[in-house]
Amino acid sequence: MRSIINAAWVAAALVALPAVVHAQEKFTVRDSWTPSGLHAGWHWGIEKGLFAKQGIEVVHDDGNGSTTTAQLVGAGKYDVGYGDLSVMAVAKGKGVPLVSVGGLIQKTSLGVFVPKGSGIKTPKDLEGKEVIYTATSFEGPFIDPFLKNGGTSREKVNMVSVDAASKISTYVAGRGAGMVTSIPFGAPYIEKGRPSDFISFGDYGLALPSYGLMVHEDTLKKRRAALQKLVGVFFQSWQAIVDGGEPAIAEAADILAKRRPDAKLVREQSMSSIREHIKYFRTANTSNTPLGFQAEADWKSTIAALEAAKLVAPGSKPADYYTNDLVPAGR
Repeated sequence: MRSIINAAWVAAALVALPAVVHAQEKFTVRDSWTPSGLHAGWHWGIEKGLFAKQGIEVVHDDGNGSTTTAQLVGAGKYDVGYGDLSVMAVAKGKGVPLVSVGGLIQKTSLGVFVPKGSGIKTPKDLEGKEVIYTATSFEGPFIDPFLKNGGTSREKVNMVSVDAASKISTYVAGRGAGMVTSIPFGAPYIEKGRPSDFISFGDYGLALPSYGLMVHEDTLKKRRAALQKLVGVFFQSWQAIVDGGEPAIAEAADILAKRRPDAKLVREQSMSSIREHIKYFRTANTSNTPLGFQAEADWKSTIAALEAAKLVAPGSKPADYYTNDLVPAGR
């Protein structure tokens, strides 16, 4: 009887063992926007099981603005935020304990789309006109500095905030003389519906980083090893799309459509979105670095711009905002 009991115990232990060995560590990820090509890296890694192979389970939720994403991650409601790092920096300056663990869109991508032939070329040209934006999205904190640096103010421009999910469709439908969003994000969706030019925030003193990964400082301290795996797979997934060229871009668009069927994404627009965002991945200071690496010089410029706009208090340093410790080596 003892032999039978021992044999049963060993068998039970062997059955249970794989579950222990292959147990996955769960991360909840809050995006800052509705589904688009900008999300391709997440869906690529999830669909192909790349996160799972590293023992990581990713629960990826769409969002409605970087400001909201930063607040939720700062409050511990999500483990990882995927949003605008400039907004993260502003939140950090207000005492929210966030840190960037990898930058994807590192060139300034923020701008105002204006209809072709409208004659609108500068912020001052927007005076007396309606401009669509989303107050809770990544442009929110930078509207006033942009207008001020362009020689005007919010009092002279009719800024109308709409939900992030309806912003582009509102503009394409013909409302507004301008719309504020990420240029590579918006271009594929408006180029046919309402051909437009754009005014870059970067031309008016706001050289800012864009999309990247932000976490609570406690998450970085307590879950560093698992977080490093997540960060590694995320950037390696994007690098695979970049290296794979058009076939990989097409496959990434198909994966995105499969995983977000309710979004009714148009394949060609998703592919265009992926292409456009890739153009913004690196700055001159990160041109020969691993994808995700953040340059101290870029953060110095960002801090200077944020201090000048009075969005963060003077005296902070780049190391307060980011770390490269989790970015995978190699390109």
